[in-house]
Amino acid sequence: MIGLRLVVGAIMRNLAVVLLFLGVGSTAIAEEETTSAHVFQAIAQLGADVDLVREVMGRPESTTDPWIVIEAESRHVFYQALTLLRKANRLALEVTEEQRAGLLPAAEGEIEPALVLDVINRARVQIDAVRSEFGITYRAEPPELEADRSSADVLREIVQVSRQLNFLIDRKFRPADVYGRLVLAATYVAGALTVDETVPDYGELPPFESGKVPADVYRRVLECLELATVIGDKRGVDVLKLNLRRELRRRDIGPADVYDLATTLLSEVAYLTLVIDAKDVDAPPIERPKHIFPSHVYQIAGMLQDELARLEGRM
Repeated sequence: MIGLRLVVGAIMRNLAVVLLFLGVGSTAIAEEETTSAHVFQAIAQLGADVDLVREVMGRPESTTDPWIVIEAESRHVFYQALTLLRKANRLALEVTEEQRAGLLPAAEGEIEPALVLDVINRARVQIDAVRSEFGITYRAEPPELEADRSSADVLREIVQVSRQLNFLIDRKFRPADVYGRLVLAATYVAGALTVDETVPDYGELPPFESGKVPADVYRRVLECLELATVIGDKRGVDVLKLNLRRELRRRDIGPADVYDLATTLLSEVAYLTLVIDAKDVDAPPIERPKHIFPSHVYQIAGMLQDELARLEGRM
């Protein structure tokens, strides 16, 4: 059972999936009949509608090349879909000035395409609210269903739509948001390293280096993701596979890009440590900076990298 709990923005590894209530009904497709092709069709439609909103708002178009996703599982897609939903909800809140979200009861079970489609449809409700507020009475032409679409295609498209939303929301994702993701990931990996729960085994926090920028953090998170991939391969776990070489060369990186990647890393680490049957330990005993800049995020990513390297050495 793979799942997720969102409590004040944190993801907990108790395998419960708590979604945001946004008032959308069930989809027309039977749950057992939903495939990655249906999810891809839905996210392509959503992306086109987001572009209509972008044009009305006069915001720039995202021109970032998409991730080259070689392999992906539904859990990777699901985590990114939740990030997309969070951004769509934030945009709707900013535009309509109305509270948009509450909590749904936990939905338990394996993460299947139908669950991802449900999250995409909830994001669509948010974008529809924005369209209504702006008086946009038309919507993009529905795309054709492409039966050969895979989870990798869906993940790539979700990230692209999510990137476009970064240009539409006014309250941007900050280094502090990324910091929280990486602290939680470091907590999970520490649990995998720990033998005695009374003596948690945390990674070494490297020296603080000032002057780091989001691109530096992005590269270090990519290195952590690569280590997680190696660990997963050694344990026979189906892990996310990206073309990391191209991503390592990128320089057009902002905090939201790092947040998206850190979310993917967190989903991978959460699952891997579940498979490894990690101990439950507290967050690392480090003082959270009052003001968090990329250099702080780079530092905590270094701690996580140390933990992952040690864990990989034990496999």
